[in-house]
Amino acid sequence: MGHLATTTPDKALQGILQDPELSDSSKHTYAQRLKAISAKLGQPISELVMQPMAILPWIKQQYPEIATQKNMVTAVLAALRRMPAVKDRHPQALAIWLRASKELEAQQQARLKANEPSARQKKGYVDFREVIKVRTSLAKGSRQRLLLAFHTMIPPLRCDLNRVALLQCPASAATISQDDVDRVQENNFLCLPADRKKPAILVLREFKTANSAGIWRRKLPMNLTQELWTSLQAEPPRRWLFTIKSGIPYTAKNFSKWCCAVLHKLFARPLTLTLLRHSYLNAMDWNKLTTAAREDLAADMCHSTEMQDAFRWISGKRLIGPGKQQ
Repeated sequence: MGHLATTTPDKALQGILQDPELSDSSKHTYAQRLKAISAKLGQPISELVMQPMAILPWIKQQYPEIATQKNMVTAVLAALRRMPAVKDRHPQALAIWLRASKELEAQQQARLKANEPSARQKKGYVDFREVIKVRTSLAKGSRQRLLLAFHTMIPPLRCDLNRVALLQCPASAATISQDDVDRVQENNFLCLPADRKKPAILVLREFKTANSAGIWRRKLPMNLTQELWTSLQAEPPRRWLFTIKSGIPYTAKNFSKWCCAVLHKLFARPLTLTLLRHSYLNAMDWNKLTTAAREDLAADMCHSTEMQDAFRWISGKRLIGPGKQQ
């Protein structure tokens, strides 16, 4: 196998990108993973999927984490399922990929059910109390502080804030109707009320679990709304919540890289937004959460209650109570 990316149009990628049933977020995620495999091995995915006995050992060697291996295999299966001719001609290859996926899923679920972090997660984990301390120490109005504010003052989302348009709205965000939301062209946007004593509202229509969760719409707490206003006042006018230097929004991939770089610089360890979600949940006092409150929290974080339970590590310290703003 070579090590140069092919320039041949890849039927596997075309099948994914043209599938109307997939969300834009899923298309991007699958495509990025498949492109990474294709670039490193120098063959189009449409050829690599027919070589599971060679590619699976490479994936396991290249990506030590079980979760990452599972993500890569899932991307390959997503491609293979959208190539009916290849799938029908090579049923054995499909069976091998499916078996590998089931085995990795079983390994991943076993670790999740043990509520124990992986070695990599332990290395990057930061106690939520320390996250709050660092956020408070940062200069008001800075992008770094704003990033931490959006992942600590509300239940932290995934890496979904790369392209969030900033829009002016009526005096109170509560007056925004569903018709108003439907007329906005951008999938993800944040409404800033004319009355700065009123909360802003964040609307997400494009995120990982959008197909099952639907539109995510929440009023921001006033402390977070004020953090946003302070950030906007500290810089030249901008149209997006987070931007690169030229003023345009991040791509999903570049936003993830920027977040990881910021967090690594602030905490001197490989902290990620996913680990922040773990840290937030580990800090909750679950004895004070009703079933309804747990379901609301899962909805706020755009995952299931089952995933929420898996995110709680048995070694986590409880630091915050239900509904308490940080």
